[in-house]
Amino acid sequence: MTEIKNLIFDLDNTLYDFSHIWKKSNRLVFEYLEYDKLISYDEFFKLYKSINNKLAEEIFQGKLRLVELRNKRLKLTLEKLGLELTEEECKFYYDKQFEFILALIEPDEEVNFWINKNRDKYNMIILTNGKSKEQRMKLKKLGLENVFKLYISGEKHISKPKEGAFLNVLESEEILPEETMMIGDSLYHDINPAKKLGMKTCLVEKKWHFDDELKVYTGYKVKNIKQLFTELDKL
Repeated sequence: MTEIKNLIFDLDNTLYDFSHIWKKSNRLVFEYLEYDKLISYDEFFKLYKSINNKLAEEIFQGKLRLVELRNKRLKLTLEKLGLELTEEECKFYYDKQFEFILALIEPDEEVNFWINKNRDKYNMIILTNGKSKEQRMKLKKLGLENVFKLYISGEKHISKPKEGAFLNVLESEEILPEETMMIGDSLYHDINPAKKLGMKTCLVEKKWHFDDELKVYTGYKVKNIKQLFTELDKL
């Protein structure tokens, strides 16, 4: 078997439990804006999730851009409650939620130990969708600033699962797909496109906050990133 020399990680829900933090922060901003006077949070989130998942289908079909998803799902949800939000009000909502997210993120000393232990053995890269400032601030809060080579869609202007996002990493780093493992929580965004390019893959079994259940997957998978590091030498 070809030796693994390069590890490409997704960030959210891979290097830390983003969905748990996202759920907490979403409830906090909901209560901060006093939307709980209109509807219970559980009912709000049920509606919000339903609208998000319908819009996600439009993204898969090429009818909606990923960058448009956040504002559109919030606007459509609150329209159901009789509120019409402006783009600026949507921005305030997500800016405030991000403040809560940052406040909730804490370093995982065990994860950081494993990452630092393996920095000399593997070429460590992050390939993540998201805004540049937000993703970099998350890494700083995780204690992982200046650890990885970063490929952020907000900076590279191409997002996963597009093949070009992965090819950009391979070509820029001058690395071979067969010597590279893609590690992420999403079959759609991380695993399937990487496999098509000939990379090894590892699915981190984390349920996204908009998913009702884990996707069925028979390839290599781990419960968390710590498990991957303990098994890397055997792969």
